[in-house]
Amino acid sequence: MRRWEPFEFITERVWDEASELCADAVSEMLVVGDVHGDTQNLTDAIDLACDLGVGAIVQIGDFWLADSHWSRLNPLESEFMWAAHDSRVPIVVVDGNHEVWPALGRYALTPAAQAAMASRRPLHLGGSIWWAWRGSTWCWGGRRFGALGGAVSPDRRDPSVGGYRWDEEATTQEDLERLIANVDAEFGGSLDVLFTHDAPGQVQNLESGMSGVPWDIQQAAHDGRKLLGKAVEHTGPALVLHGHWHRTNQERISDTTEVFGLSADGMPNSTAWLTTSPELAVSYLS
Repeated sequence: MRRWEPFEFITERVWDEASELCADAVSEMLVVGDVHGDTQNLTDAIDLACDLGVGAIVQIGDFWLADSHWSRLNPLESEFMWAAHDSRVPIVVVDGNHEVWPALGRYALTPAAQAAMASRRPLHLGGSIWWAWRGSTWCWGGRRFGALGGAVSPDRRDPSVGGYRWDEEATTQEDLERLIANVDAEFGGSLDVLFTHDAPGQVQNLESGMSGVPWDIQQAAHDGRKLLGKAVEHTGPALVLHGHWHRTNQERISDTTEVFGLSADGMPNSTAWLTTSPELAVSYLS
């Protein structure tokens, strides 16, 4: 019956002391596109991860991270967060533009969150949920991982959703600088895998998705993607995986970097299998 109780973010564990997430514990993972707070989408992904026997789920934004400090938290949102909390597989969430920033932003200022950021590692939010905040870094299977979430909502001025869009949704220059500094300090400047929510600016196959969006919002979104593009240029990942556009996109953007975009909400190619050995590889799952 706990699923109807309000959910509250709480740091009970530290990443580097979580044996199930240590560098040698995870060599395969399920990467999941936008789920938008839908419990069925989430539980389907958890079941698939268990069937595949992967070590972790990485969800690449628009998860709908929310807790009781969100004044509009309702029973369905609580049920969703408790389902994530009780997952049989660790869930590492990269923030998107549809996280609940009044709750998540407040939590980012707590001493526990600040300590996690100082360590460069994702932050525990309770149970099986970890937040890969913008600039967090970690190792799995001998590979170097980083996260740079955020995006601009094309519908941010739509009156019907205006109470669910926040300034904090967009990736910032400060976020980029934080990632670069952490990658420099942790890995000497380079990554193997970068998880983002939006697509890097070098991606060419998605621009039609902004058709009909007001020009100033298009420009703000473009600026955010430029920052992600700079992150790729600075850190040189072999793979970038992103969501946000709700459609599949695979594109090589340089001699060394390939981008995989995932669809959303349980649609085809909304999940991908990522392995670190013997080679770094990604494949879409139907």
